[in-house]
Amino acid sequence: MDESQSPSHDWRAQLSGHAGDHKETLIAISDAFLEEVPMLIERIRAAAASGDSRTLRTAAHTLKSCFRYVASDEDINAAAQVEKDADSPGKVTQQQIDHLDQLGKDWCQRVSRLKAETARSM
Repeated sequence: MDESQSPSHDWRAQLSGHAGDHKETLIAISDAFLEEVPMLIERIRAAAASGDSRTLRTAAHTLKSCFRYVASDEDINAAAQVEKDADSPGKVTQQQIDHLDQLGKDWCQRVSRLKAETARSM
């Protein structure tokens, strides 16, 4: 996902707004995001593979909440769809899981860069 992919979506302002425009808070939110998102993706993969609908639904719901800090509605909706489909784990496709994985990696890269830029400016 390249920074220019969604020019109408100012994710930096979105995250900064969640941080109350405080650099220390932005770094703390970034740290939590960077820790949580990869774990959630792994939880989603494992739950889908084992047919654990409760864990799948919970992990997708939490990922959706994490995405709300930075992502566009389209990316948030990708997690929401897995959450919705979780009651029938067979309905969640490998393609959906791979897509969430790629979104998670892309957003983690972006958030990591913003965190580093913010830390340098302090």
